[in-house]
Amino acid sequence: MTTKRWFFPVFCLLLGLLLGVPIMARGEVAFGLALIATMAGYGTFLLLTRKRSETTAMLSGDLGDERRRLNELRARGATANVLVTVVVGGFFVQTWRGEDAMPFTLLGTVGGVAYVVALVYFSRRG
Repeated sequence: MTTKRWFFPVFCLLLGLLLGVPIMARGEVAFGLALIATMAGYGTFLLLTRKRSETTAMLSGDLGDERRRLNELRARGATANVLVTVVVGGFFVQTWRGEDAMPFTLLGTVGGVAYVVALVYFSRRG
């Protein structure tokens, strides 16, 4: 049992507690417990299946070889494309409806600035 093996399940449990405890303090005990159980279950599922499934191994942070790192990088790129499409689409829909598009504007701005900063950083780093 190494620290790396147990890091993600413990991290999931801590996230569940960070989400669930304040909600339970507001009086929504069942919902708070459901959040904690969901996060604990997710961490446990990854811990128990990471040896048998390459996907769950990568989800739990095990990127041991180049192929796994490349697959993870491709998944990040695909996720970024989907999120950009949703943010831009949401901006247009809210604008066409005549409603407040500021949340989509802020998300698009943060994403665009982060992309430019990362591009500058990695292009200079070599």
